[in-house]
Amino acid sequence: MIRSALIGLLTLAALLALTVAGLAPPSPRDSGEGFQAVRAHEHVKAIARAPHPTGSAEHTRVRDHLLTELRALGLETRVQEGVGVLPLDIDGVTPMGTMRNIVAVRPGTDPTGRVILAAHYDSVPAAPGAADDGAGVATILEVVRSLPPGQRNDLVVLLTDGEEQGLLGAETFARDDPLAKGTVVVVNNEARGVRGAVQMFRASPGSAPLIDLYGAAAPHPSADSAFAALLSILPNNTDFHVFDEAGWLGLDSAFVGGGAYYHSPLDDPAHLSLSSLQQMGDNTLGVARALGDADLTKLRTGDDSVYFTIPGTLIRYPLWLELPIAALALALTVALTWTLRRPARSPAGDGSASLPRTLAAVLLALVPVLLSAAAGFAVMPLLGLIRPEYDQMFTGDPYRPWLYQAALLTFTVAVVLAWRAILRRLGATALAAGALLLVAVLGTLSALLLPGGSHTFTWPALFAAAGWLIARRLPGTALPAVALTLGLAPAVLLLAANAVTSLDIGLGVGGMIAAPHFALFALLLLPLLKQSPPADAASPGRRGRAFLPPLVAVAAAVALLAAGLFADPFDAAHPRQLRLAYAMDAGEKRAVWGTRTDTATPGSEHFFPTGAWTTTTAQPAPLRAPALSVLDDQTTPTGRTLTLRLTPTGDAPVTGLSLPPGAAPARMTVNGRDLTSTGFAYHAPPGELRVTLTLPPGPARLRAFEQSHDLPSLPGYQPTPDTVVMNPLATVFQDHPL
Repeated sequence: MIRSALIGLLTLAALLALTVAGLAPPSPRDSGEGFQAVRAHEHVKAIARAPHPTGSAEHTRVRDHLLTELRALGLETRVQEGVGVLPLDIDGVTPMGTMRNIVAVRPGTDPTGRVILAAHYDSVPAAPGAADDGAGVATILEVVRSLPPGQRNDLVVLLTDGEEQGLLGAETFARDDPLAKGTVVVVNNEARGVRGAVQMFRASPGSAPLIDLYGAAAPHPSADSAFAALLSILPNNTDFHVFDEAGWLGLDSAFVGGGAYYHSPLDDPAHLSLSSLQQMGDNTLGVARALGDADLTKLRTGDDSVYFTIPGTLIRYPLWLELPIAALALALTVALTWTLRRPARSPAGDGSASLPRTLAAVLLALVPVLLSAAAGFAVMPLLGLIRPEYDQMFTGDPYRPWLYQAALLTFTVAVVLAWRAILRRLGATALAAGALLLVAVLGTLSALLLPGGSHTFTWPALFAAAGWLIARRLPGTALPAVALTLGLAPAVLLLAANAVTSLDIGLGVGGMIAAPHFALFALLLLPLLKQSPPADAASPGRRGRAFLPPLVAVAAAVALLAAGLFADPFDAAHPRQLRLAYAMDAGEKRAVWGTRTDTATPGSEHFFPTGAWTTTTAQPAPLRAPALSVLDDQTTPTGRTLTLRLTPTGDAPVTGLSLPPGAAPARMTVNGRDLTSTGFAYHAPPGELRVTLTLPPGPARLRAFEQSHDLPSLPGYQPTPDTVVMNPLATVFQDHPL
């Protein structure tokens, strides 16, 4: 029996390894037909020479380069200019600005609509943007080169401006451009790291045929409606949000591995994975080719789907089937539980379990799942206690996280084994049946509360229950183990593989997803482990041996954690990350350096109205605040309307105006755009901003400010060799009583 169980576990481990390998990106190509990542990488090198945020000289260089490349590809190319405003509700200053989107068109032969390939060509101030979103832009250039001529539908290349500042370019295009109207299908490419599988993580509602087209046309599909369902209740700020709100059909894809490099100076061409670039290109090319000849009007049916990927294949079925399948899994699991019932006086471990014990085990099975989730939540804070520099990591993920990831999953196994050893008096069969019932119940609850997300639990529960039922009818010891092993295959493909791949998101967030999923997978293994003889509860020696496996697993987790600390030192190639800012009150001639921390220095709110900052006195720089003048001032019993002129100095890419901290949002118009906000930060400002502001009657106080990212030119700035500054910000402001 022990040998059969061991062979089964090794088989499942091999299947997990093959599944994870099968979901990995393909090898990059540099020759032949189709998309070539090596060619696309040359575009990345040209784009990501240096940070190029909106309004910077480097941003202008990148735009000019892309215009030249698109015209060389034979597309009708132009720049769409307009004033974009953040299309999300936020507390505080509203980002806005003059956006310059790149729009290029290849007319179709008999269009049913237009296919838009979208990415953004700006970067954050700290990063060259090789992955975010140089990879997306380079993908589009290489895809356009590879597409066949004479396709049916219009092809539009949309390279948006100001995504990093708040989806500003996408908002401008969707609001103003004629190409945004009518039947539109968009393929949007993004990145939140520098490596990993390219996941199609979000699709438009009611677009089941589009999901089918993606599954058939993408050579390396990777998608999961459970993740999309989770994103529907969480903030998700890519340009796709704007496109979706505009009523377009579309797909949103990104790779997220290597999050430590995200928005950092190390997001450069040298660190970008060419394999991820190849997968993004292959999938975009395949989907764009299929969309180019499709009837785009038939891609929206109003039907939603459940979909998920196993290596090389996208599985999809209608959403209305989700609850019946979940109910079937629950019913089969309940039927199994009924067949396992036994009188309470029967000895434990005889292959049967009383209903009360099994029901108790369902609730008790929540314990290791919740403990594993807590471990996933605590792993980065724990590492921060050991190595405080980890607290400053922007995405909550180390540069080399693999040993830490292994430690978390090993600890999760230890939790499940300890739970099994502690509750062995309940009976191995009751514990295993209760765990299986828990997974089936979670599938049903997910089908009811999070449509599109139940398959991760439902299919593993359904097949595990079927495998166990078949195993009970088979003779001997080898055949039951085979049935149980086969029944656990979907648990490997969905629960275990999702746990491993979700760690790409980063230990800070991915750990909270991965650990409970892996705990549920380990719980489903209990029927196979039950093939081994249980420890005798009456024997002290056997009781001690029952705790040996979890103790070994804990020791292994600690060893992996220690090895991770040894393998992930900070150095010049993997520098510490620092969130540093400079702020100066030009009226009072006072300045401070600020470091983003958990505790604020008293008085820091004068210089940094939002967030917690530790400040130290700095030398005032020879900087000026923008000029503010009152053009008109009208007061009525109910309000005061000010017409203002804000004149940037011309030395900074951002100019703004804000009300005092704690003030209520006010109605204002800035260069023709209406806002209700406590202020605005205008990116790439013109020579003058006209502002109309409605306030309550009485005196007012406004702050005019400018922001740049040029810390090295400031007095007292002394960078260290093994430290990089994340999103550096220099602010100069002046308060104006009015």
